[in-house]
Amino acid sequence: MRPDVERGLSLGLAALAAAVAVTCGSQAQIDRGVPRLATAPSASGASRRPASAAGTAPSSASPDSAPPGPSLPAAAVAVDPTRLDLPHFYAELAGLAAHTRKAPVRVLWLGDSHTAADYLTGEVRARLQARFGAGGPGFVRIAVKHYRHSQMHLASEGPWRIEPPQPSRRAPFDDGVFGLGGMRALPGDAASFASFEVSKGVAHGELHWQLWFAAPEGASFRLDLGGVSQVVTHATNADSFAGSGLTRLALSSALGDKLSITTLGGAPRFFGLTVEGSEPGVVLDAVGIDGARVATALAWGEQPFETAVAARSPSLLALAFGTNEAFDADNVEKYRAQYRELLGRVQKAAPAVDCLIVGPPDANAANGISEPRVKEIDALQQSVAGELGCGYLSQLSIMGGPGSYTHWANQLPPLARGDRLHLTPKGYEIVADALADKLLAAYARSPAAAAVKPQ
Repeated sequence: MRPDVERGLSLGLAALAAAVAVTCGSQAQIDRGVPRLATAPSASGASRRPASAAGTAPSSASPDSAPPGPSLPAAAVAVDPTRLDLPHFYAELAGLAAHTRKAPVRVLWLGDSHTAADYLTGEVRARLQARFGAGGPGFVRIAVKHYRHSQMHLASEGPWRIEPPQPSRRAPFDDGVFGLGGMRALPGDAASFASFEVSKGVAHGELHWQLWFAAPEGASFRLDLGGVSQVVTHATNADSFAGSGLTRLALSSALGDKLSITTLGGAPRFFGLTVEGSEPGVVLDAVGIDGARVATALAWGEQPFETAVAARSPSLLALAFGTNEAFDADNVEKYRAQYRELLGRVQKAAPAVDCLIVGPPDANAANGISEPRVKEIDALQQSVAGELGCGYLSQLSIMGGPGSYTHWANQLPPLARGDRLHLTPKGYEIVADALADKLLAAYARSPAAAAVKPQ
């Protein structure tokens, strides 16, 4: 990777987390002068089926070396992924709208720093929750510096170590046990502390917490929640998943209660926690890593990851990568097989899940013009989405196409940052609103939505 690009990428979440959010006015006010391209639905009405190899660009992998993934029917036909045909996801949203569904509808959103900052995903989460009910914050990391979640107040103290030391790595690390989020937190020599508090109004009923950890013999930590303390050791009664290296402890509390973790001894491992309300609604698990590529998630241990995905049982998988791949030198066709493999792993754990690929926003090269590989990645991802039967949303098109990054950076206030890679919080909000608009419009056209009787 070129040194100037690598420096820009390293800004990542630390720069975004330090950004000062700007209060936005109406959509007309914040979007004035920023080109937006609408995606028209296909008139073909083709059924949602994966495309055959003849209908898409050829894979770079040979049949003998291709990784496992979704099987393609022999008579498959090409589909338009911009139609956003997501029947399972929409049916479950319709259940929330009709007040017949008693469980949350979960979105698993995997991505890079644009996801990790939780400005983009935070706004999409808020829009879906406003329409279908707030189900809670979802997945939350433990003791990761410069990490933010739009619906949580987080704090940590003491010596914490994060593994892998370079979380965006594309090669296996140690035993590969990282759960859902691709990272784990371990305490240092002294006691370490972390606390979690849910923002008001983002969950209803009571709070359901699930802590994912591993406590080998000799490891212990204390949990404080709602005035009740509990010491956890390897002998604590909790859910163990054989062969995965993961343990899950379920807790309940009132809405305003804060959870805190204090390590006591040994070397417990913490893989993250999930927080939901007892009343059903939408939950979006934002799982982003600075510098991540699709190959990053493929480096995690398969069984632990699939165990965590199965426990979440998502209705929709969103894959939001591409910015970092755009600054690599590999032929973009290399990534086709990687998307196929990652989707296959998730479908193995959640067979009914719908999938959505979200393309990268525009980015500038060192000379100040648009990085040309962003357009190549965008086209490749749309082709992959059609092949795999996924929906596709293009951030590049929403921004106005190649060259739009400079235009967004020159807005007052700026909508893109000076690092040539990331948007400002306000810029992410505009893109997220456009993404949510497209998802909600496609839902409104779906048979599932038509079947919901007006309340």
